[in-house]
Amino acid sequence: MKSTSDSFKSNTGAHSFKGAASFTDHLNNTALYEAEDNVVENFDSLVGEMRDWLKDRDYKQAEVLMDLMLECNKEKTRQDGITPSALHEITQAVWFINCIESGLHVDDKEGIISVIFAHDLGEDFGFSPQYMENHLLKNGVKSRKDIDTFKTSFDAISKRYGKNGPDRYKNEYKYSCAVRGDRNASVAKMFDRAHNVMTLVGVKDKLKIADYTAKTLQLQHDNVEAASSKFPAQESIYKTLQQLIRQEVQTCYYYIVDTGKKITDNDDLDIAMPQKGFKDLPLGLHPLIVAAERIRHTYPDTHLAENNDADIDQKNNYSNDDNPNFSQ
Repeated sequence: MKSTSDSFKSNTGAHSFKGAASFTDHLNNTALYEAEDNVVENFDSLVGEMRDWLKDRDYKQAEVLMDLMLECNKEKTRQDGITPSALHEITQAVWFINCIESGLHVDDKEGIISVIFAHDLGEDFGFSPQYMENHLLKNGVKSRKDIDTFKTSFDAISKRYGKNGPDRYKNEYKYSCAVRGDRNASVAKMFDRAHNVMTLVGVKDKLKIADYTAKTLQLQHDNVEAASSKFPAQESIYKTLQQLIRQEVQTCYYYIVDTGKKITDNDDLDIAMPQKGFKDLPLGLHPLIVAAERIRHTYPDTHLAENNDADIDQKNNYSNDDNPNFSQ
């Protein structure tokens, strides 16, 4: 892979980054992504920003895979019927870029963002590793080593080939073991889980949310420990994503049950984020704030009413201590 610097370099393309200190700083400067609705409205612009970032680093393989993913998801939406399906992958890519630009190490930057873009193409569209190889070669990707690495990761992260294809693993645990054994898929899958948990609120019913989050927490500790042992240079990003997912699950609790306790303000939610990787994201792409806003509008009497909990003489802090480590 290219060994370009992680510090963001401005360019003279259609989307000028104007010397911003980082990709995320530039996104904030545009003021286009300050709420989830804004992100949906400005999705094409966000894709353009992503393309410029990839071109700036000469990440040809990742760009080809992003384009394939976008083409496959053209006109498709998430379950709300409004949000572009491809925002799933693009948001994860934004998070990943913020992680590496904030100093979290991964061994293969382009390899991981490639898997992030492509991780659902096997299961949703039936593309095989050989199909993916042929597509990359046809579109000018020349490094056989990089293609072979991608194929291995793509195979590891694909639970099945085609929506109606047979499951390739006996159960969730066997699948998680395969994913955590691959250097790039082990990171990409945690970003996928994090985005899935963020978007559960308001889409899935409460029993399905409880089921999904329980599975996630039950398997996460073993996955992080095993992947960190096998790929020790990446331990920090595994631990960061583990912390993020636990905080997202804690946020989901406010949707599963409404106790009358008001969810923490956005400033405190941002403060609660891991020190590297997820602070200062645009609010419309923020893992906790997007979910919190959905919860506020689900239970407005609790979370949007004036002077709620005014009789409680304590700051409504968002603390990790409220969330026991069910993953151990």
